[in-house]
Amino acid sequence: MARTTRKQVPQENVEETRNAILRVAQHLFMTYGWRVVTARQLAEACGLTQPAFYHHFADKQALYLAVVTEEFAKMKAALERIVRRSDEVPERLRNVASYLLSRIQYDFGLMLHDVRYELSPEVRALLDAQFRGGVIAPIAALFEEGIRQGYLLDAEHGGIAPTLATSLFMNIISRFAAKAQEDVSAHTRQSQQAASADLVVRLLFYGIANPEKN
Repeated sequence: MARTTRKQVPQENVEETRNAILRVAQHLFMTYGWRVVTARQLAEACGLTQPAFYHHFADKQALYLAVVTEEFAKMKAALERIVRRSDEVPERLRNVASYLLSRIQYDFGLMLHDVRYELSPEVRALLDAQFRGGVIAPIAALFEEGIRQGYLLDAEHGGIAPTLATSLFMNIISRFAAKAQEDVSAHTRQSQQAASADLVVRLLFYGIANPEKN
């Protein structure tokens, strides 16, 4: 009797399916959060059976790890390009803010909550290292340059450390991004990004105090 051979799936089809799962998962996870989205929903949204889904990713956590790893890698590459530019520090910070506001089309705080509280300690540590190295580090380097060039005060003269400044910067960006999601008009959101980026930088450089009253 002739031996039956298992049909091999072309590698490009495997990669195409995997990338499609990542795109769908990125939208669902970043919109609804880790806890709400189920493996069944992910499989159905991709047009796959659950066994087919598990062929590409061992479980929901493995998929979430792949989604966030890809997100952080893209952000790191973009942020490092901005930081390497020859523009003045305030202009590069505006570019960073504008990029983040355009990139974060979801609740960034929700994603960070999921990373910190919903995942296993091993995955949490891995993603935390990626976030610090890929997102926090490039922005902190820009704040450090701003201190060296005299644009910003250092901690010894009433300012704050670059890493703390970056955390403050990211928190403000997250709030502006969340506010933008309330506007259903994509055109309006885009037109507001430049103004919002400028406001974020002005808040960090000058605060909201009226200089005439000080």
